[in-house]
Amino acid sequence: MCAVYNKTFNFVKVCGPEDEDIIVTLDGDDFFNKKEALTYLNNVYSNGWWMTYGGASHTKSLMCADDFYTEIDWSVSLRNQRFCLGHLRSHKFFLMKNIKDIDLRYRNGTLFKIPEDVILFIPMAEMCGKRKAHHLRQSLYFYRFHSNCDGFKPKKNSHRTDIITKDLSVRQEYAVKTKEELLNWKCDWTFNEDYKKENRLI
Repeated sequence: MCAVYNKTFNFVKVCGPEDEDIIVTLDGDDFFNKKEALTYLNNVYSNGWWMTYGGASHTKSLMCADDFYTEIDWSVSLRNQRFCLGHLRSHKFFLMKNIKDIDLRYRNGTLFKIPEDVILFIPMAEMCGKRKAHHLRQSLYFYRFHSNCDGFKPKKNSHRTDIITKDLSVRQEYAVKTKEELLNWKCDWTFNEDYKKENRLI
């Protein structure tokens, strides 16, 4: 199954999340490096934030570009700056349900397979704006670099770059929204069994 399908359609079908549920992304090959990570995260949300990003640590010998670890530059479009919405990524479900069906798909109408972090978190951050997207500075998440992780897959990295520069950058950005607007939005995602079979999603 593809990552975008798993974190949207399949997630909703299996888990039936409520609007106020906090969705936390933990990759299966990574781990929280503090046992109180989820308690800390819950406290962040109790202060009114709608999503979090940043704060990941990893092997010192393998580092990303410096601006990957920084807060979003809110003076520039998220679609025209280096992607910095890294782990620890989390969000309220009412944000994700506001991503339009058309923005989960390539221009030919088929569902994006990857990169789910870019596809999902750029629109959610745009809807949050600076006042509701929290950049974590405390290290709570350890990202494991290894030969099979995405960071070592040139084809996936190239695809990610193409999605940002040739697709998302020319799509309409999401406006900052009020909580009332987000809660009242009726999710417009559509999917069918034939598509899943054709794309080997089942």
